[in-house]
Amino acid sequence: MCGRYLLTAPPDEVAQTFSVDVRDNFPPRYNIAPTQPVAAVRLDRGGARAYALLRWGFIPGWRGTEAGRPLINARAETVAEKRSFSGAFKRRRCLVPASGFYEWRRGEGAPQPFLFEPAAGGLFAFAGIWETSLADNGSEAETVAMLTIEAGPDMAAIHHREPVVVAPDAFDRWLTTDETETAALAPLLRAQAAGFWRSRAVSKAVNKVANDGPALIEPAAPPAQGALF
Repeated sequence: MCGRYLLTAPPDEVAQTFSVDVRDNFPPRYNIAPTQPVAAVRLDRGGARAYALLRWGFIPGWRGTEAGRPLINARAETVAEKRSFSGAFKRRRCLVPASGFYEWRRGEGAPQPFLFEPAAGGLFAFAGIWETSLADNGSEAETVAMLTIEAGPDMAAIHHREPVVVAPDAFDRWLTTDETETAALAPLLRAQAAGFWRSRAVSKAVNKVANDGPALIEPAAPPAQGALF
């Protein structure tokens, strides 16, 4: 799964990479967590790319914002059929800009966080789906989930799932494919090939949502001799 990530690029770089107008002056964020507002790129009513702030934690439109726990990830293998996600997958896909993400390796003691970044550097895009949910009081909430897939070679030693990444040359395909042709998206729902990700152990301070800043992505001190992560 993907439960924390970072977006450290400035707004103008996000705008250029995703060919979208970004008017928010957001700061670098090193510990983005569920329930927080996140940057996303989707289509507007006219079919053009548009920047939006969505709340991370998908709520199906039929469920209502007060019922149940928000869903931060959707499994790519079942997203087209599962009731919670199928409508959004067909009609409300988005891109979620990111600079990297965290995953935890479990063993004896506290889980050890690892930072994953593209080996080539720069921004990338999570494959996302979004939904508008209506609360009991009539207010609306726009929420998002990221798709995940069985982990590829760069990820498998740390965790069994990894986020689905949409390559720049597939941005339009992901955003614009008609709901009757979503089978054509299947080739995009895959793990990355060996060498796409680079990773390193980082500070366990990232475990606390309130912590932020570049110190979180500094390499972790090596464990004591004989210790396990």
